[in-house]
Amino acid sequence: MKKFLPLLALALCACGSISITYDIDVQIEDDTVRSKVLFSSLRVIERRLASMGEEASDLDLKRATDQMQIYVEVSNQAVLDALTENLTSPFDLSFQRQAGEEEVADIVVEGQGGFIRTGVNQNHVSWMEPSEEPGGTGRITIIFTDEGRAMMADIFNENVGSNLGLFVRDQLVSVLYVDTPDVLDDIIISEIPSAELAQVFADDVNVGLHVTFTPVQ
Repeated sequence: MKKFLPLLALALCACGSISITYDIDVQIEDDTVRSKVLFSSLRVIERRLASMGEEASDLDLKRATDQMQIYVEVSNQAVLDALTENLTSPFDLSFQRQAGEEEVADIVVEGQGGFIRTGVNQNHVSWMEPSEEPGGTGRITIIFTDEGRAMMADIFNENVGSNLGLFVRDQLVSVLYVDTPDVLDDIIISEIPSAELAQVFADDVNVGLHVTFTPVQ
């Protein structure tokens, strides 16, 4: 059984007119995938501003010599500061196993119990691909690196009959029940309430995995 728990968003109020430019470093060589991630970055910024009650008066992707940049103009300095802190904070993703009764958990989630880190983190995931299921629900295919795939195989083999939690920024976003010792090459999270929510989640993770934002001084 898989459960998808949407990430909570911070709400702030907006009010002024200020701008910033970010240098964008995308750690992907394939030009097609790079382009997808750059446009995902724009969507991520739009959504994070919206979560703070703000809409960008100007949001552009541009090239400065050999450097890709994103220009953002908003109406409030506090919102811009919060956006910059959000975009430049280290990205953290982890798969954690459910803690046993005698074990000390790394994270305790109300209603879900305690979880312990397995060692599989953002360095072991290469991509999250969203798609739509029949009926309009969404799904996410988690694509691992070779090392991550091998580690997940060991984790499945050792945790049959218990839950694995997917955490992003220390927030539990999905619970996977391990009912077999055999893990497929990729893991699928299904029953996401909508395809749009699957896209939002994939954008957030893929940008976190592959994009570095540096404010231009």
